[in-house]
Amino acid sequence: MEFGVVARWWVFFGVLLVAGLPVASRLLPDAPDRGASVAMPLSLVVVTLATLWVGQVAYGQLVVVGVFVAVLAAAAWLARGGVEIPRKPLLEVVGVFTVAFVFLIVVRAWADGVQPGGGEQFLDFGLLQALDRAGQLPPRDMWFAGERVVYYYGGQLMASIGAHLTDTAPRFAYEPALAGVYAMGCTAAYGLASTIAAGNGGEGRPVGVPTAIGGAGVAMAVVVLATGVDWLVVALPAAAAAVVVTRPRRVRAGVLGAFAFGFASNLGPVIRLLAARVDVVRAAVVAAGINADRRPAITPEAFDMWHASRFMETGLNEFPLFAYLNGDLHAHMVSVPVLFVAVAVGVAYYRTPARQRRRRWALLWGAFPVAGAAILTVNTWSLPTVFGVAALAVALADPAPATLLPTGVQRWTRRRSAVGQSVQRVLLAVGVAAVGGVLAVAIAWPFVQNVLLAGASNQHLAVLPVPSQAGALVFVHGLFLAAFGAYFVSRVATSVAGWVAAAAAAGAAVAVAVAVGPVVGGVGITAVVLVGPVLGAAWWLRRRNAAGVECVLVAAGAGLVVLVEYVYLADAASYERFNTVFKVYAQVWALWSVAGGVALAGVSERRASSRGLGAVFVVGLVVAASVYGGLAVTTHAANADDASLDALEYAGDAHPGEAAAARWLGDRRRGTRIVAAPGVDPYTWQNPAASLSGVPTVAGWAHAANYHSQAAWEQRVDDIGVVYETTDAASRAAILEKYDVTYVWVGPVERARYEIPDLSADPGIEPVHRTPAVTIYRVTDGELVAPRSGPITATTTPQAATATAPGAQTARSPARFVTVTSSASTAVTSSQWGTKLRFS
Repeated sequence: MEFGVVARWWVFFGVLLVAGLPVASRLLPDAPDRGASVAMPLSLVVVTLATLWVGQVAYGQLVVVGVFVAVLAAAAWLARGGVEIPRKPLLEVVGVFTVAFVFLIVVRAWADGVQPGGGEQFLDFGLLQALDRAGQLPPRDMWFAGERVVYYYGGQLMASIGAHLTDTAPRFAYEPALAGVYAMGCTAAYGLASTIAAGNGGEGRPVGVPTAIGGAGVAMAVVVLATGVDWLVVALPAAAAAVVVTRPRRVRAGVLGAFAFGFASNLGPVIRLLAARVDVVRAAVVAAGINADRRPAITPEAFDMWHASRFMETGLNEFPLFAYLNGDLHAHMVSVPVLFVAVAVGVAYYRTPARQRRRRWALLWGAFPVAGAAILTVNTWSLPTVFGVAALAVALADPAPATLLPTGVQRWTRRRSAVGQSVQRVLLAVGVAAVGGVLAVAIAWPFVQNVLLAGASNQHLAVLPVPSQAGALVFVHGLFLAAFGAYFVSRVATSVAGWVAAAAAAGAAVAVAVAVGPVVGGVGITAVVLVGPVLGAAWWLRRRNAAGVECVLVAAGAGLVVLVEYVYLADAASYERFNTVFKVYAQVWALWSVAGGVALAGVSERRASSRGLGAVFVVGLVVAASVYGGLAVTTHAANADDASLDALEYAGDAHPGEAAAARWLGDRRRGTRIVAAPGVDPYTWQNPAASLSGVPTVAGWAHAANYHSQAAWEQRVDDIGVVYETTDAASRAAILEKYDVTYVWVGPVERARYEIPDLSADPGIEPVHRTPAVTIYRVTDGELVAPRSGPITATTTPQAATATAPGAQTARSPARFVTVTSSASTAVTSSQWGTKLRFS
């Protein structure tokens, strides 16, 4: 274990905390922790946006250090009068962050580093390496030599900034950066839920210790007997839940919010385990419907951590614990702390009285755009969510949106009817939020101009996808729907009868969704039946002051779940709304984790209407949602090898020769380009040269076809085939010069795919580095064979590959059709490698 690396990164995040406190305390001055829980991502957002602009001129360690020092100086100036943070809440923030950070460090140290089959790890690590090599932003695309990255790289930029400031090589920075993102998310969820619960008035009446212990015992016994899991799997969550429900409301909400974000899973695993033992449950799962690739019932021995993230038929339903255990440093994960900054701004706006109009303006058109600009670079999918939260905060806050307008204009907005006032609230809220969105685009303009606009042509809006099945929606969202339903009932029920009626209504909604089916008249209705009531209840209770700002987050998440049933972004990267569900559901989970903490804290209070059963319900829900985490972490630990944070550990163990060659390649000068076999079959061991070193290759993984263009990627794939297979030096030289190639990589993948002649026989190509698995050839431009007069043609067919020119030879080739003509340029047509693939 690299303990020094861990210590440096923990100190780095501590400095971010201190640097962010002056602004965070102004953002949430009445929060118990004065905004300390979002101080780390807040200061990281400022550093990243400043680096984005400066990086258009120059990027590197000195630049990052200079920007960071400037931000620290600005923070010191803001703190010149002192920053008062209550000690206990501040220690809670530090404690939550440290526990979460160490937890994921340990879990990821048990893993094998980045792997091609583990999701998007080759993409994420390749971007981090490319940024380490970059002299300007955006970095060069490691999978498309000669072009800049046209992918939202802001999350990897944050990791790269941390690597430069801690003086950590990318291979050892990947895991601490991931752990820091996870810990910032857990800490923000704790602080925001705590702040919202404290602002709802009073400390509430927690249940007594006997009730808590009894509830934990009953919940653990029921789960163990019903699912067959070992009692040790749920013992710790049950004990922790018993302790938490006896604490004051603020602490309950914070801990339950952090749990919902950092450790809870959806209810799919526990329902499938139950279905293996109860035939009625199995039949209900079959009737309700989930992904056809997932069995309706499993045993503990058949548990697979991946299955819980694949219940949707047309999309991925990943949740934080799965994603962080798996180890992608991917956009939907890295963007969560930034999204929580936007949530903090929404809470701040909601709590600002109408008379403080300038502060409300500053939050709407200053703070929200900054958060939006950052999230635009990290995960562009989350930008609408940021300003959706802004619009809902404006619409559901006590001050009318019209009070944001100049006094002379306000008199034109007066409406007498309640309906007119509600409609006006919504329209004005959307309008002022849209202005914030425009400002966010302006703040992130270098990214928008160089990256976003370059790749926008590959996507378009589409409507009416294949609707979700009721079973999948209950599996995926049931944890939060149960929490919110119980919470809303607790706000209005006056007796046990009210709870019984609410439970019957919830059961009826599920039954209707299953019985009617997902489609009525060609339009999906399942999400409206299951999630629509939660959306309506959140709006109704907030407008009647029966609930607080948590309703903004409930409504935001519910609106997203319903929206993606009807509208999605179609792209070449995936089938139908596959990618939309994947990216949007990650945002829903983050929003609902904060609201869920507040809701569960409210339900667990001692009330005459529930007679202590609310606390038992909360403990049972916590235990049920912990089954996945218990099984996943214990399985992870059982498969652990030597503890290390080296991202190249898997490569070094399974492919030592290629890993060593990639490290050598990564030490070459900036501007180096290579040829290696393209990744025509993603998520397998292909193109490690570029992915592990960050050195641009002519054509990397097939993802590049979506980011740039399918036709251009296919042409490059065919050009690479000619480089490796032609026996005509002039044909090879023409393509190497076309892409300004510095090195040719010949490893196991290349030898298996191509019949490669002796490349060193060509003038200007010589072996420069060898490992047992790889030979790297250096290309010297001035010594390559000059193009001959007249066209030079290299052709490969399923039967043979021929290179035709004066004195050309014939070589065998895999099934592919390639035509190359070269004098001063090269044109390649027709390839069967360019199939549409599913990736994100």
